[in-house]
Amino acid sequence: MNSKIDSYLGFCIRSRKILFGVDNIDEKRKGVFLIVVDSGISDNSMKVIKRAQERFACPILVTDKDCLGERLHRPAVKAAAILDKNLAAAILSAVDTEPQFKFYSGGNN
Repeated sequence: MNSKIDSYLGFCIRSRKILFGVDNIDEKRKGVFLIVVDSGISDNSMKVIKRAQERFACPILVTDKDCLGERLHRPAVKAAAILDKNLAAAILSAVDTEPQFKFYSGGNN
């Protein structure tokens, strides 16, 4: 059974409103509304993601370890950025119903 967030991530992929990978997120200068990271991301990559969060003023969602790549059908992906405001809002509205997603609050989650 697919979750709502899985469906929304699928919409992002099909509409090409998603960036995969920390380096691509770091290169982007504007237009990111949500960042989703895997809890297994390295410390250095998380530093880059935090800088991007400050630049875009957007929330960070953290998934369970090795969960993000599976949901995106790209096993090596540890971070993704949502580039559509409405899809980001839809994902954020569905977070409360899915325990494997939580908001990043700083420090270790």
